[in-house]
Amino acid sequence: MNGEFIMVKETLKAGQKPTKAQILEIRAAGKKAVVYTSDAPQLTKKELSEFKQINAENRKKIPCTLRLSKKSLEWWKSLGEGYTAAMARMLEDAQNHPEIIRKII
Repeated sequence: MNGEFIMVKETLKAGQKPTKAQILEIRAAGKKAVVYTSDAPQLTKKELSEFKQINAENRKKIPCTLRLSKKSLEWWKSLGEGYTAAMARMLEDAQNHPEIIRKII
């Protein structure tokens, strides 16, 4: 595969564990050499530090209080560890779909 790159993205659901095949694929990818090109040059230390700052700002979460019915909270908790992160992602995704919000309000 000279010069060819294949990228596969899989998303695991909350509480879902990766398969053995997925773990092996990740480990194999981690052992491959990084190849820099004019399209994807190596970043400088300054560029990396700026990226980390931007990334940290985007990922910062602010605690809030949310009132839910007992049934709803039990359902979310049934998803297991990470259920609050799943709730946050769902709310963020809803921002991109105003028709969902209009339907609910």
